[in-house]
Amino acid sequence: MAIPTEISSLLRMYSSKQNSPTVIIQNFSEYLEKYARHYLQEAPELVVFLDNTQAEVINKLKSLEDEMGLVISKDVRGRDVVFVPQFYIDRLSAVYKNILDKPEIPFPAYNELPKTFPPSLLYVVSISSNFAEFVENEVFSLSNRVADGLVKIEFPGDVSPLVFPNSITPEKLLFLALSKVRFFLRKDESRDFIRKRMSAVNPGKDIAVKNFLIQFQTRPEEALKALKNGGDAYLMYNYLCSFIRQYIVKKNEKTLEEVSLLQSVCVVEYFNNYFKGKIQQDLQRETALKNLAGCFQKAPYYFSMDDICRFTDSRGVPLLGQYQKQDLDDFLREKTTFREGDSFPEIFIFKDESGTGYFVLKTKVEALIVRLCDSARKTLKENITRLWYDQLCVFQNTPAMKNQSDFERLLEEECKKVSPVLYGLLTASFISLLAHENFSTKKNGQEFRVFSHGALVPLSELFMLSRQELLTDAKILLPFWYTIPIVSSIIAFFRKPRKAKKAPAGNSGTTKLTLTEPSGETSASGKRKSDLSYAVSRVESSLIPPNSSLENELKLALGQWNMSLDAQAKKNLTEDVNSLIRDYMRRVLRTIWGSSFDIDRVRNLARTLTDTPNLQKIKNREALYVYIQLYILKIVKGSMKV
Repeated sequence: MAIPTEISSLLRMYSSKQNSPTVIIQNFSEYLEKYARHYLQEAPELVVFLDNTQAEVINKLKSLEDEMGLVISKDVRGRDVVFVPQFYIDRLSAVYKNILDKPEIPFPAYNELPKTFPPSLLYVVSISSNFAEFVENEVFSLSNRVADGLVKIEFPGDVSPLVFPNSITPEKLLFLALSKVRFFLRKDESRDFIRKRMSAVNPGKDIAVKNFLIQFQTRPEEALKALKNGGDAYLMYNYLCSFIRQYIVKKNEKTLEEVSLLQSVCVVEYFNNYFKGKIQQDLQRETALKNLAGCFQKAPYYFSMDDICRFTDSRGVPLLGQYQKQDLDDFLREKTTFREGDSFPEIFIFKDESGTGYFVLKTKVEALIVRLCDSARKTLKENITRLWYDQLCVFQNTPAMKNQSDFERLLEEECKKVSPVLYGLLTASFISLLAHENFSTKKNGQEFRVFSHGALVPLSELFMLSRQELLTDAKILLPFWYTIPIVSSIIAFFRKPRKAKKAPAGNSGTTKLTLTEPSGETSASGKRKSDLSYAVSRVESSLIPPNSSLENELKLALGQWNMSLDAQAKKNLTEDVNSLIRDYMRRVLRTIWGSSFDIDRVRNLARTLTDTPNLQKIKNREALYVYIQLYILKIVKGSMKV
């Protein structure tokens, strides 16, 4: 056994030895010196207590005043003394240790504590206010500075407060209270009295009452488990506590044992109510989380975090409150995370141009795309018709009017303006994965296609807009003299721009447009490569440090995540990962444009690949994440040379 060397422990030990909470400092100083000389060889650190003056001991004790609640003063004879509240804590601890073995021993009375006992060492628990907080804290700490102290439970009515060391956990307190009730029922007359009263209020349940009392007395662990689980046991415990309380309260003079029994009944009664309330809260929480999952099935199918926090149940009561914010965070984390055995999470997250995040069920992605496309179609049609009308008025023919690929790019730019949410959804990294899954499952009988041949269908199909029809609509709006060749030629001579101007990169058909048409698909392809080349250079500058190269960074990242010692195994693993990235990017490349290819897109694509089930077993995931970003950049650069 270790020898105490701290002055706080020695003071506590000395107080207990003197059987008094008040210690004369001069006597304690002499005790310290004798103690140090006796145990000096076994504990050399006790040398600090040799030749200690009384003044030095007082200074050391003053440094412990806040921590231990010590009170230094002078007695009637003018001697320096210190009040040690730990004397009462240790004494109560010893009493409760005996009660564990002998439940007939009454609880210590609260009025045995002196009025000078420091309030900082006494935590007050009120049944009506913070009892739940007391129960939910298994390890009870009074404050950051106090190592131990006492807990006082205040009961309503004339029931005396219960005081005990904070080393007694709520679980142990309940065990002690049940032991005292069990000891009371050992007497035949007490048990028969309670059984008759309980049977009287539960007609036809004599056997259930008898079995409950037998279980309570002979199988304490099962009885405690039944108390925590609620159900029928809740009523039985409620009747048991109520009748014992009535039996004791009617007595004018109560013994210490009866006071302790009454305190125990109150403890059991309030624990019983607490467990019942806890079960009801858990049931309410589970129901609310089920309602939360159901809300994602309803229109408009996509929800921001603010929308989710405002979800309500069928009665219009907010769900947030029926469960805690932490419950909501855990729910969303679970539903949006790739799990082993599942190809996709249940809920996807995407962002619009402003950075606002939205949640959408995987099963509702296609329905949401159709819904948003239908909402945006009319506005898109009007905007493009008006745009082309204005251009035709000045005799401008743009690439988007003649070329389908330029028309698709015009739709993309207009979609970004008209419906940022739809644009964010269509450009989300998971869309290509869903398209591939849709292609693999080969769904039949679908009225409106969102995916075709493993890719998202063109925007013109999604919006059901025909380039020729829009151009015809724009021409119909022109004044009639635009159809008369001689008149239109004269007007064109004055209204046509004198010099041809190239359209700004990545914005074909949306701003000042060219007078001379590009030569079909070849011109569009060259423009795409030019835009993409500029975007790739920006991404490369973000990923590649100065004085380094893409190949060097790839080798460095490869060595960090693929650390296999077997050369052939390392080569095979690298090729498997590269093949997975290439297969994925083969589907994504057709959707990459200079305007949409940036460092954020590369990171989203890399994160999606890193979280796939096939790559879950690779340990150094951050190094793999960096490697995938670099390899995606390499693939995109290579595609520009084709």
